[in-house]
Amino acid sequence: MLSQVKLFFFVSIALCIIMIVALVAGYILWLHHVKEKNAELRKSILSGKFISLNDFESRWIEDYPRAKRGRGHIGYKYNDTAGCYVILIFAENPNEVFSNYENSYIGQSVNICQRVHNHFNGKGNGDVYADRKFGKRLYVQFLPCARKDMNDLEKSLIAAFDSTASYNKTSGGSRQFL
Repeated sequence: MLSQVKLFFFVSIALCIIMIVALVAGYILWLHHVKEKNAELRKSILSGKFISLNDFESRWIEDYPRAKRGRGHIGYKYNDTAGCYVILIFAENPNEVFSNYENSYIGQSVNICQRVHNHFNGKGNGDVYADRKFGKRLYVQFLPCARKDMNDLEKSLIAAFDSTASYNKTSGGSRQFL
């Protein structure tokens, strides 16, 4: 009887060890998949169109003549939409190689151009504004999306750029939209 109890005990321990190993292996595979997915997203964004701080601010408001109606305005201020944005900070001019950024900040807004303008002018993330004041090179990429997709996109971008190790204080995705 005692040997059967011992056998049952050892078989139970062995099964527990096998289950723990399987769970750890599954977790490692999942982490690898997430890292690959983040790398793909980061690569996709870095190969996209970035706008320098100077270009963005110079095109914030532009005048244009309207036929028979005087003058009007165009620019980022008047072309706002919902979505996310990626701000990358460089010590030197990146020369179209955006993968060597020093810091990043990622956010979302129902008015992404206005929000980025605020960051660049001291009414947003203080680290971004400090970098501007101290002559760093700032670039932004806009990622328009539906309001319902903003939280998920922001979370994915923050993870892909590891921005919580930079200027983002949270992992994002906390906005509630009606």
